[in-house]
Amino acid sequence: MTSTVPNSSEDTIISFLALFNQIDKHFDKVLWEEGFSPYNEKLKKISEGRYPISGFVRKHIYQLRNFWELRNFITHGIKTNGETYAVPTAAAVERISHYVEVITAPVRVIDLFKKEVFTAKTTDLVKSIIPQMKEKNYTAVPIYNAQWKFSGVLSEKRLLYWIAGLLMNEDYMNLGLLKVEHILSEKHGNDYLFVPKTMNIYEADELFTKKKMNNERLDIIFITETGSPDEDILGLISSSDANVIDQYLIF
Repeated sequence: MTSTVPNSSEDTIISFLALFNQIDKHFDKVLWEEGFSPYNEKLKKISEGRYPISGFVRKHIYQLRNFWELRNFITHGIKTNGETYAVPTAAAVERISHYVEVITAPVRVIDLFKKEVFTAKTTDLVKSIIPQMKEKNYTAVPIYNAQWKFSGVLSEKRLLYWIAGLLMNEDYMNLGLLKVEHILSEKHGNDYLFVPKTMNIYEADELFTKKKMNNERLDIIFITETGSPDEDILGLISSSDANVIDQYLIF
């Protein structure tokens, strides 16, 4: 992040107001609003809405309001000989500059979660995949058919369901012969999504939030070039990565 610390009180005020206006104008874009709308009303609409940036605004609403209050003190507060009593500190300018950066140019999911993803085929034996899942702590494995078309996801939940069924029936012989395609033949609700690499961190956080609010599961998000499941997987976000997202959103 480029430092924008000014050298004088006047420069500090000018810098702070310019940065505040960038946030204010970005909120107009988020809300698709034209004409004047009070900043505090925009904050309320976004924080109570379901916009991609709503989660971030909810987490930082007090700081974002503090920026607004300081801006009001500067522009409408008590003045002596035309000069305001309220002068932002260099730390305040640095702080709002950081907010401008993460609000107007949020990091892409691919920049945080790019990684090599283990995949398997429908014809693979399950017993050959389990050691890989255990060793690398994989909770889900994308599965492809012979033509390398996406066929589904082998998750821990599905795996446990099938193995438990075989053990309950004392079907130990078929346990060793169990193929991935057998497990995928059972219909289960999809607890995964594919997204394009251009998606930003706010949009990904909102996907998890919406699923949770609808009492639906979302265990994993796969990242591809355009969001197509038949493209190479460039990275993934699991539900356990929520802490990584939170660290970025809260900074």
